[in-house]
Amino acid sequence: MFSYRTLLKQAWITAWRHKYLWFLGLFASLVAGSGTWEYQIITQNLGQNPIEGSYLRLGSVLTIGDVLKNFFSGLSHLFQNDFWTMLNVLSVLLVTAILLISFIWLAVTSQAALVGDVKKILTAKKKPSDLSIRTGLSEGHKHFWPVLGLNIFVKILIYFAFFIIGLPLLFMVISNSLVLFAVYIIIFVIFIPIAMSLSLFIKYAIAYRVIENTSFIVSLEKGAALFRKHWLVSLEMAVMLFLINFLLSGIALVFFALFLLPLLFLGLIFNLYWLIILIMFLAIALVVIFGSFLTTFQIASWTNLFLCLKEKGGLAKLERLFNRNLGNTEK
Repeated sequence: MFSYRTLLKQAWITAWRHKYLWFLGLFASLVAGSGTWEYQIITQNLGQNPIEGSYLRLGSVLTIGDVLKNFFSGLSHLFQNDFWTMLNVLSVLLVTAILLISFIWLAVTSQAALVGDVKKILTAKKKPSDLSIRTGLSEGHKHFWPVLGLNIFVKILIYFAFFIIGLPLLFMVISNSLVLFAVYIIIFVIFIPIAMSLSLFIKYAIAYRVIENTSFIVSLEKGAALFRKHWLVSLEMAVMLFLINFLLSGIALVFFALFLLPLLFLGLIFNLYWLIILIMFLAIALVVIFGSFLTTFQIASWTNLFLCLKEKGGLAKLERLFNRNLGNTEK
């Protein structure tokens, strides 16, 4: 029988027992916050005024061109006036580009490796013997370009959705009209669920690519089809994971406030620099470990849900409650 509790429990046990997955989770979280786009969409729109947030997002999109133009203009001017300084700048840019490419490779490969290794763990009758960071990255590298493409694809679509949401605000700057405000509200109500849906169905597309080795287009088609069939189940899972994420983050903040913050204040009061450095190092280490585990748990949950929906299907909690109430009414 389909059960969120069972799926989440299996994902939690998988993430807790196989701690090497936390290394993959650390870099997979770089693909998107906590490895998932829907949490960013929820927190951005709950944590700030929607209109203010849309202005900021629209402003950031519109200023990208100016930033790039000023950057290359300054680079050209520097090259003409100071050749040696220009060489030093290019060296720094080259090193930065290499580091950036390395992190992108690690992030995308780790995301694919997590999906593949979680699938092995969940479907194996006994513990697989070929599980390791090296093996996981080697397997994940095989799916690097398609998974990178899927992440870029969904990112472009989500930013395009936010751009469409912000367009009425751009016209409102020119003409302060209640009609434009009403259009903004309507578009906001329509496109936020669309952005959420994109972030959810791309998880299934990535799972199809990694687990079944489908092509980019076929992964998108199958991911979209699975999401359309089980969109309510996907939404309920997203809400549950968001609440779990919120609860665990709250517990972590309480821990920091009760145990680490007093020690930090103690170090500041008595000028104990060694204690301050120790507490800061410990806090950073705990945040990294906590975030890595949380990302691992979330990807394991979505992978487990994907396997369950693809093989057996599932009925959303709201559908079960509705059917139960409908049955009681007919009696």
